[in-house]
Amino acid sequence: MKQQKHRNFTVRKGGYITKSQLGKRGTILSESQLHDFEVERKLGKRMGDVTVITLEDLNTVRLFRYNDIEKAEKELMLENFHDVSMRKSFCKIWNIEMEVHPDTHFSREELLRRGHWTPERVERFLSCESFSITFLGGRLTYLIYLKSDVRKVERSDDYKMLWQTEKQQKAAARKAVREKEKITPTRLISERGWTKGLISELLGEPDLFVDNPHYKSAAPMRLYFLDRVKHIEQTSDVFKSRRKDRRKSPIKKRNQSNYPNI
Repeated sequence: MKQQKHRNFTVRKGGYITKSQLGKRGTILSESQLHDFEVERKLGKRMGDVTVITLEDLNTVRLFRYNDIEKAEKELMLENFHDVSMRKSFCKIWNIEMEVHPDTHFSREELLRRGHWTPERVERFLSCESFSITFLGGRLTYLIYLKSDVRKVERSDDYKMLWQTEKQQKAAARKAVREKEKITPTRLISERGWTKGLISELLGEPDLFVDNPHYKSAAPMRLYFLDRVKHIEQTSDVFKSRRKDRRKSPIKKRNQSNYPNI
């Protein structure tokens, strides 16, 4: 069988590539996307009304249409051009030396990855330039921002005040969450008359997940804010009608007769 050798993988005669060779090459397509380009395998033999599949059938080499994979990768890359990680993977697989914007500028994605920039702040504080590159036979344009302008804005009092105010607001919100009284589903059921059905129906998803303090490998603990619980208990007719009275009944004395006095 004639084979076409590439950089580090082989394409079989007819334009097919095996799963193992595709693994050597790499791909940006997901397993579900690759399924569309797999050559249908004839698994098993028909014996009466039953199809018998052997281990040998299951070990049959999986073949994919290589040209279709290349076409699908190009289309996916053009649709997700601004996905930096996908772009790097694609260029590595295809052995492409891609043009890049000048080192004196940030792309929009690089800017957002700095942590404190948001799309709204970019629009408010910065002016942009356009940068064009040739990629996959087309001309693509994206926005870039001068690094000196970015750093100048970051050092400005207006930006610092905005950022510091936001940091203080986030810190205050975290403090408020820490100080709020919380309760677990187990205590809701044992102490306050809730049931699993009521918790799911009226409270929904937990307000907070925290690490289990007793077992680090256990699932996170689910917590509900007690003020929200109390509000529902006081206002919900559904809760009032379906709550369970878990107060213990009085224990009878051991020698107390079960019969009325005669």
